[in-house]
Amino acid sequence: MRIRGRTPTPTNRSTGSRPKDLKKMLLARDGRFSVVGGIMDNTGPMPTAPPANGMATLQVVHIIPFSASRRIPLRLMLSKFVGQDMENLLTGGGINDPSNALLLNPDAHQAFDSFAFGLECQNDRYFLRMLVPRWSLPPTFSRHFEGEELFFGQGPEHVALPSALLCNIQLAVGRVLRASGAAETIDKIEEDLSLRKPGS
Repeated sequence: MRIRGRTPTPTNRSTGSRPKDLKKMLLARDGRFSVVGGIMDNTGPMPTAPPANGMATLQVVHIIPFSASRRIPLRLMLSKFVGQDMENLLTGGGINDPSNALLLNPDAHQAFDSFAFGLECQNDRYFLRMLVPRWSLPPTFSRHFEGEELFFGQGPEHVALPSALLCNIQLAVGRVLRASGAAETIDKIEEDLSLRKPGS
């Protein structure tokens, strides 16, 4: 199986491993808004008029999880799944590059991490793909539709856009997990863990 999408070229500005620096870059890239949901980040100056879709503290979301940088078996599995070596993209500065990151509000972040939706990139265009029924997604998705084109890079600075390759990998993994039923099992385990009291 080969996943479509060019190998990302890391940005010239090093992000190291500091999420605050990465968030600043993503805010500059996308103009203080999450492209999915249109929520405005509330950590900057307050707008004179309330934004149409609301405000929240936007979170940095890795397209390929940060945990991949620490897990050799996961990187090997992804390399085999994609049909190319993923080592350099998923370690060091590559894992924290803007090409591997989105800004999302907390509800959308959780939905992305549980493979409830993904992004498909075709010919440098991004499309929203819902992997669960829309009614089971967070309320911010009520303003979106399946297959809607999304536009990154509308901010004041030129910062690396989400990688087509990494978006398509995340979406392909999500489709496999959803088709197999594994995603629901993972969701249940995470739900059980979140309900468990510390120390129990």
